[in-house]
Amino acid sequence: MNRLALLGGSFDPIHSGHLHIARRILALRAAPLVAFLPNARHNFKQDKVLLDFTRRCELVADALEPGMELWDDDATGSGYTADLLRRLYLKYPGREFLWVIGADNLAALPAWHDYDWLRRNVRFLIIPRPGYLPDPAVLKQIRRKTLKIGHCDISSTLVRERIARGQSIRGLVPEHLEQRIVNLYRPLLA
Repeated sequence: MNRLALLGGSFDPIHSGHLHIARRILALRAAPLVAFLPNARHNFKQDKVLLDFTRRCELVADALEPGMELWDDDATGSGYTADLLRRLYLKYPGREFLWVIGADNLAALPAWHDYDWLRRNVRFLIIPRPGYLPDPAVLKQIRRKTLKIGHCDISSTLVRERIARGQSIRGLVPEHLEQRIVNLYRPLLA
């Protein structure tokens, strides 16, 4: 259990696409555990995260399945992946972390805070995205593994847009969380 996949993000809200990725990581044995790491501060979405950190964590915790855990290690962090991973390496010496990243975010990776440290110290688990071919120059610079999984066309943006329009979010989020997510987000989207 030394290798763990880390799935970071705002999870605003968590949706079935996040769970699809985690299920595939587990099924393909890329890692025996997927840790979900909601961030309290997201440097690329500074004023766009709607739901507060505590409630987002509660939703994530209630959505998880066997082999998945919620880690709140980014509750007070800088919002930078490099800073978070440094803390995790100190907290869990001897563990190998696979940072999950969508192919759509790969081109921007060299612009991430402390990219030099990231490319030397982190192994990336790349999730393919239709229409996004990984930049060969970036691929040469990082340690990585590409996970072959089918695309799941769900996003937190789609979930929020449907709630704002009064449409159903059935199938986009775990069924047992549907009404709770609608109740939490509807007032924020009015």
